[in-house]
Amino acid sequence: MAQRPGWHGIPPSEDRYVPPLQLEAPDGDVVEPTRSPALWVELDYPDGSRRTMKGFAMAWTGTMVRAQWIEYSRAREAWVDASRCRRRTLAPHPSHAS
Repeated sequence: MAQRPGWHGIPPSEDRYVPPLQLEAPDGDVVEPTRSPALWVELDYPDGSRRTMKGFAMAWTGTMVRAQWIEYSRAREAWVDASRCRRRTLAPHPSHAS
């Protein structure tokens, strides 16, 4: 049977997404790396809850990080205080035998 293009299964519900609290985007010197370091980011939500998300540092200043993570099958971004982020180590992919 041939694969059909498009979504298979139930699509993610956008109405369940609630953005975390975030800082205003900075004015001034922002570092945007060619490779984004992996990180863990602590996100606070309007209802008072907190979640740790696996993501990447897309940009930063001396005190802030623009973190990106996947939630409900979409890339999400927020500027957060740098103290809310910590580096995450990516496991190397095993090599395939030739």
